[in-house]
Amino acid sequence: MKHFLPILFLLCPSIIFAQDYPLTGHFQNLNEKSIYYNDISTLVRPATGVENEIYDSLIFTTEKKSDKSWLNRKLFHEHLVVLEDERFKLLLDPIIDFRLNSNDLAETGYLNTRGILLSGNLDSKIYFNTSFYENQGVFPMQIYDFYDFYGVIPGYGRIKPLSRINEYDFATAYGNVSFRATENLNFSLGYDRLFIGDGYRSMILSDHAAPMMYFKTSVKFGKFEYNNIFTKALNPNFNNVMGFAVPTSENSRYPLKYISYNTLTYKLNDWQFSLIEALVMSDDLPNWKVPLYTFSPFFRTAYIDYKKQLTNNLVGANITWHNPKKGIFYSQFILDSWYKDWSPRLAFQLGYKDFDFLNLENLYFQLEINYASHRAYTHANNELYYGHYNQALAHPAGAHITEFVLLSAYSIKKFELVAKMNYYFECTDSYISSNQNINGPFISVREYLSGDFLKAEAQLIYNVNRANRLQAFCSMDVIYQFNANKTLMFYQFGVRTAIRSNYYDF
Repeated sequence: MKHFLPILFLLCPSIIFAQDYPLTGHFQNLNEKSIYYNDISTLVRPATGVENEIYDSLIFTTEKKSDKSWLNRKLFHEHLVVLEDERFKLLLDPIIDFRLNSNDLAETGYLNTRGILLSGNLDSKIYFNTSFYENQGVFPMQIYDFYDFYGVIPGYGRIKPLSRINEYDFATAYGNVSFRATENLNFSLGYDRLFIGDGYRSMILSDHAAPMMYFKTSVKFGKFEYNNIFTKALNPNFNNVMGFAVPTSENSRYPLKYISYNTLTYKLNDWQFSLIEALVMSDDLPNWKVPLYTFSPFFRTAYIDYKKQLTNNLVGANITWHNPKKGIFYSQFILDSWYKDWSPRLAFQLGYKDFDFLNLENLYFQLEINYASHRAYTHANNELYYGHYNQALAHPAGAHITEFVLLSAYSIKKFELVAKMNYYFECTDSYISSNQNINGPFISVREYLSGDFLKAEAQLIYNVNRANRLQAFCSMDVIYQFNANKTLMFYQFGVRTAIRSNYYDF
């Protein structure tokens, strides 16, 4: 009984909106509790194994149940295929997501996903993973509105509409090859969604948008760790979004831009301090300047020529304090366009999470506040807006938002009860009537989201196989629009391989 009251207190006010699985991290089967309390950097994801032995052991866990039959082990306990010897490991698993959904608009939807995930390592020096997803689905009206304006589904790139309204066919692939050159130096080349920070959201780089090409270099020296991430982002249908006369077609070769990230992290006991810099570079930038700007950490802010409008620079910090008995406190602060006027554009995050909240084992709790000022992440040269595939690279809602996130989860054997609430404050600036706006400061995007609104969901999950994250689940979603005094309900159930997060709660 003493444990029931805190659980009831945490779960009653929150219910989530379509976040597939909030606790697995942003890629792979990682145990975040083990990561935070083993004195390693938690700033940049995805992790591949080259980072440290903790990631290596968590990713490539191949525990076998010798007392079970082969079919029982493969369905409920192990990866489908495991090949390994003293030098080599290879894991192969199917990916599925079969779900049905319905809402109070009498619409019936579905998602049909089939795929495969292959990962392995050689001599604990070369790591690789690759996955492919083929999808068809009918989505909620919120996603239809997003596609109708932006031409994409959140988290994905090119898609093809099917016969029904809001029915789409789309595929996506992810991959990464990493090399541990020395104990303190590693390289990664990949195509994936990236994440910088410790929160549910990231105000500098989140895994909300479509995957992108990247090359990461990581160097450790003493208590310091430096990362450089060089990426290529795309502006598909950019002219459509901006309302220009000649649109870019779905089959066009999309205009591109480069984005370089530098992070410098210092660990001091329970503290982790990180400086972060992001630079968006136009494809028109002279070739000799691209490597100069990319590999000049924390100095380029001072000498970049802003008059030519060929770069967009953001700087910030990430600070984390953690203690096994008290939990994890984290924060981010991002400064944008500080050099132009007396009204700096900025974003920040404050949050707390604990894996055994109130000293109750397996009770997860997270509270987070996110803020982005009007016109943050935008640029006078609209091609340099801070986005990729018409999707925000930081907070999914773009700029001009204030958000509270409350998330909790409780595990009992193979069952999990997950709940979350997002509450957005009204956008009051006269220039803008929607919080979903990064492509240009004067575009009204989705009128029904203006004003205060709350999104929430409750999920009941049964973990069929924890090794490959096969789950059966059911959920109920709620959207309440305060200005219209309107409530929308959304229900779904199905079976999925929950190794990635898809964010529709914005």
